[in-house]
Amino acid sequence: MRLHDRIKPFTRYALGSILFNLTLGTHPVSAARMASGSADATKNSSPSQPQSQPQSQNQNQGQTESQTENRTETETEQVNVDNIKERYWAHGNEAELGVVQNRTYSKTHKLELGLLGGVAFSDPFLNVKYIGIDLGYHLSEYVSLHLLSWQYSVAPSNALLTFQTASGATTNTNFPSLYLGTELDASMIYGKLSVLGKSLLYYDLHLLGGAGVTRTETGNYVTPSLGIGQRFYLSKLTSLRVDYRLQYYNETLVEKQITTKLGLPVGARDNFNNTITFGFSFMLFGN
Repeated sequence: MRLHDRIKPFTRYALGSILFNLTLGTHPVSAARMASGSADATKNSSPSQPQSQPQSQNQNQGQTESQTENRTETETEQVNVDNIKERYWAHGNEAELGVVQNRTYSKTHKLELGLLGGVAFSDPFLNVKYIGIDLGYHLSEYVSLHLLSWQYSVAPSNALLTFQTASGATTNTNFPSLYLGTELDASMIYGKLSVLGKSLLYYDLHLLGGAGVTRTETGNYVTPSLGIGQRFYLSKLTSLRVDYRLQYYNETLVEKQITTKLGLPVGARDNFNNTITFGFSFMLFGN
């Protein structure tokens, strides 16, 4: 018997066994596939309640957050802006609202009468002092108009006396005698200071700008001025002032040494007059 004839029955048997296993699903490959499919089916067919519970919790949380946002928006819409302005800003017309509320010391629509005195520094050969008055009207808490006038008191300085003693001569000086002018004050800062932690001192800082006329030995000269000052309140009616002003005028000098030319003009010069003023002011009328 040939070898082919011997193998042929076994081949038929093997093919039949494979077909039989495939039909019953017992083939290893098919069984693995069936097991995998069964596991997926089990996973997909698991109860829906555990999955739906987190979704329900997320929905409830979203509803709670939405309600909170709606409540916050409603409360924001109910805020009365006018009440906030009334409580935290100054009283008055809306256009006049300011940071400072209920000023302890008010100046609006009040007259001011001040007594003042000070010193001036311009010519090193002269000692210059002055006293005068200040009459002003406050248009608001921030702006006021003033009329100023003071009388100068002039004497030779130590430098001039030393020069005269050493040389027997003198210098050509020009004694001022009077100043009259107008001024605009702009109050920029209003506040209070603690004095040794025991009491409060109220003040305001102001800028000065004006013009006037200075009378001297040789004539009258137009005098513009700029300055800065500070007011310290003692009460609602009284205050102390300290002001610095830089005044300018161009003056003519006359001869004071050569006897044949006494009183004759010898030239002109620019005079930058630095003044420091101390004043005591009264507030009149107004509320």
